Amino acid sequence: MQHSGLPAFLDRQTIRDSLQEFAVHWRSRIDEWNAADMGHLEKSYAQPFWSSFLRCFGISAERMNIFEQDARRASTGNTGYIDAFWPSVFLGEAKSPGEDLDKAYGQALDYLSGGSIKPTEFPKYVLVVDFERFRLTRLGAPEERSTTLFSLTELPDHVDELLFLAGMETITKAEEEEASINASKLMAQMYTAMLSDDADEAVGEAAAVDPSEEDEAVQRTSMWLTRLLFLLFGDDAGLWEADLFYRFVLHETTPATLGPQLRTLFDVLNTPEHRRSRNTPDLMARFPYVNGSLFAEPLPPEFFTERMRDALLEACRFQWTRISPAVFGAMFQLVKSKEARRAAGEHYTSETNILKVIEPLFLDDLRGEADRLMRNKSTSLKALRDFRDSLAAMTFLDPACGCGNFLVVAYRELRRIETDIIARIREIEGQTTGSLDASLDQKLSIGQFYGFEINWWPAKIAETAMFLVDHQANRELAARIGQAPERLPIKTTAHITHGDALELDWEQALAAHESLRPTVTYVFGNPPFLGDHTRTKAQLAQLQSAWGGEKTLSRLDYVTAWHAKTLGLMMDRHGEWAFVTTNSITQGDQTARLFAPIFDAGWHVKFAHRTFAWDSEAPGQAAVHCVIVGFTRNPDARRRLWDYATPKSRPEELTVRRGINAYLIDGPNVLVEKRRQPLSSVTPMLYYGSKPSDGGNFVIDEATYPEIVVDPVAAKYLRPYVGSRELIRGGRRWCLWLKDMDPTDANRSSILRDHIRKVAAFRAASAAASTREYPYHHMFRQYGLVSEEPYIGLPEVSSENRRYLPVAYLEANVIISNKVYGAPDDGGLLFALASSSMFITWMRAVGGRLESRISLSSTITWNNFPVPDLGDKTRGALIEAGKGVLAARALHPERSLAEHYGLVMDKALIDAHNKLDRVMDKAMGAPRKLTTDAQRLEILFANYARMIDAQQR
Repeated sequence: MQHSGLPAFLDRQTIRDSLQEFAVHWRSRIDEWNAADMGHLEKSYAQPFWSSFLRCFGISAERMNIFEQDARRASTGNTGYIDAFWPSVFLGEAKSPGEDLDKAYGQALDYLSGGSIKPTEFPKYVLVVDFERFRLTRLGAPEERSTTLFSLTELPDHVDELLFLAGMETITKAEEEEASINASKLMAQMYTAMLSDDADEAVGEAAAVDPSEEDEAVQRTSMWLTRLLFLLFGDDAGLWEADLFYRFVLHETTPATLGPQLRTLFDVLNTPEHRRSRNTPDLMARFPYVNGSLFAEPLPPEFFTERMRDALLEACRFQWTRISPAVFGAMFQLVKSKEARRAAGEHYTSETNILKVIEPLFLDDLRGEADRLMRNKSTSLKALRDFRDSLAAMTFLDPACGCGNFLVVAYRELRRIETDIIARIREIEGQTTGSLDASLDQKLSIGQFYGFEINWWPAKIAETAMFLVDHQANRELAARIGQAPERLPIKTTAHITHGDALELDWEQALAAHESLRPTVTYVFGNPPFLGDHTRTKAQLAQLQSAWGGEKTLSRLDYVTAWHAKTLGLMMDRHGEWAFVTTNSITQGDQTARLFAPIFDAGWHVKFAHRTFAWDSEAPGQAAVHCVIVGFTRNPDARRRLWDYATPKSRPEELTVRRGINAYLIDGPNVLVEKRRQPLSSVTPMLYYGSKPSDGGNFVIDEATYPEIVVDPVAAKYLRPYVGSRELIRGGRRWCLWLKDMDPTDANRSSILRDHIRKVAAFRAASAAASTREYPYHHMFRQYGLVSEEPYIGLPEVSSENRRYLPVAYLEANVIISNKVYGAPDDGGLLFALASSSMFITWMRAVGGRLESRISLSSTITWNNFPVPDLGDKTRGALIEAGKGVLAARALHPERSLAEHYGLVMDKALIDAHNKLDRVMDKAMGAPRKLTTDAQRLEILFANYARMIDAQQR
């Protein structure tokens, strides 16, 4: 049912019939003019012509008053008069019959370039006419522009191109995102007009949790903006008469009365029509009763400036139905940040990234089933209705919902599926009988959507955004079947809980609003990205509580608390779940700690996106390297896996043959856990380097070296010092190696005394008690490998772009830092193993990462490297192949390892590595040299599973 003050939705046929009547009427008028030889008609008849034309699209004469506008011309600087201007929608110019329409179009562009029409008001279409001919031009990007010419007689046949005037337009993703950015700028203008240009509040994770924590003026402004957003959107979306709020602000307020008038309007919106004062002014009385909590809380008196009223009027002239509530909501929450306002829309989670989560989780399956039902001519009405009703029996939860962008996109896409089904039902019922009330057909509800959000402002935005997207979906439904459910007064809302998700009882929060147990529950989102080094003590306690007191956390990321809470929620529910997380959960030690309890509970990896760059919504924050992992209990569910050539590349879907394991590899579902000793009898032990914990005072660079070497006492303690940078890129450093120092030397050398004192001061200020209490300030804090013979050095971290791990031999007197692993090499076997494609492939799969760079761990990566027993012949061949790599490097001794293993490698070095790989691949069990990482991973995980199984027997 439509609200009494709201005109019925105009369907396409009604508009076409009206255009037919319009064309007949004006054809008759033009014939009269021609018979009377009348000229220069535009001034006399332009306004009646436009009023009559726009009335075909449901635009009243009252609204036409706000379409008349003066504008400055770019060519002359003079002010002219635009016949019809609907900000953000179209500009219309009428000329006398026979005049040049191209010239008229040029005049329209002259107005647009004159500077008096603001960018947020730029129209999407320009329509110029001479009463007999129409020239319709769609503006925008070159690939979107088009021009159509047609006569008055042909006008009804071009109804589809003109439906944008009735609010039925196709918006591209690019236009939607641009509109959302412009909308956020308009909200930012009102925010600064209410406060100041310098207003600056924390956003993102640092934002105020409760309104009481925020400056009172900021909190009050936030509430005003939320209400104004609803009114701006409702003005364009058909919640009441079109442009009713715009006309109210334009005609019923001044800068001095704007605040009091808006407060009165809020009260009217919160009062049922039958309880309103009989003296309520006409424009206010036309607004429907809203209900809900949006206007319930009284706001203190507010007085605005002319700047605020101008900003609000500019916002009224914007077309708010073009926004993406998901994109806009993400940016709206950032208007409080001065830096974010300057960034002008750079920070938001793209819908493309959101769809990476929810499409393979549930949307693709539901869309596929809907398409199958609609495509099959034998599908019964009952089957269609059962499918539609099944959508209404699901629950959707984002337990870290922010401004609700995941929920918004999920609801919008599900409504589109439902709308297609409803349209198909109506199509079939058209042959029999059909319901006239869309509310009886439309079942899916925002009441099925739940969100938990710790910060009050994003939570408030999420509530509003869900109502906006609901009405957008209703408009789409109305465009398809001619009507949509009436949502005012509000009876159903999304259930957005303002609170800390890790302190909430998830089952209780959902069950409180679920009238029936849902058939399926889907959980999804992107919880906070915090590693084990950045979590607070309070967050560590929450993490421990989520997993249970007995769980050994080690380096589990804070985000894994959401996995633990989801496991608890889904214990007695049917459904699936997926999260965006930092890629560290699939690397190193924490992978087994996280995935073991998930797999033990009967879950399998349903789909995954390997490492890609997820742009942060917070200003000043870099993109995070993330993965997406979705889980199902259904062993027969289709497995899907996407890979990225680089973190910023487009995803490429891979074929999954066996299944997806915890390392996002198509292979056996095994977990690689820490080992103190190598799994293989072939691989020697790797040893950590030495960690100074010295504030840089024991490490000597080339600039400082001359000062040390002139002191004979200090000089005798200098040793070459190699960290990962020196190992890979070259350069020289030394360290003061004072482990066996003669204590009296400190008295004989001021340099030694000074460096030791600085180390002591640095350690005294440490947050770690063990470091503060360490009594030997002349010594490194932790000692690693110190070799009396040449040995191999392996960097802890290396670029993910290198084809091989850069390893090298080091002299006996070299001290390696804690960023380098080392081990004596028995004849060269260690060098060959570590230099192979097989090892770096294993390292990429199970090792940790520093951002996107690969990281070596002796206990995870090296000790689990599944090398089978080698015969003497194979061992010898590997050693010889390794020597070939060294020989190829020796052809250019001046080059560092970084230069050897850069983007372009010498053919001789590539050939040497290929020979090594041929031997190594066969040694691992391949019939021949392998050509892809996928082939090597298949063998690596098969070897690992077999060796673990043999060890456990």
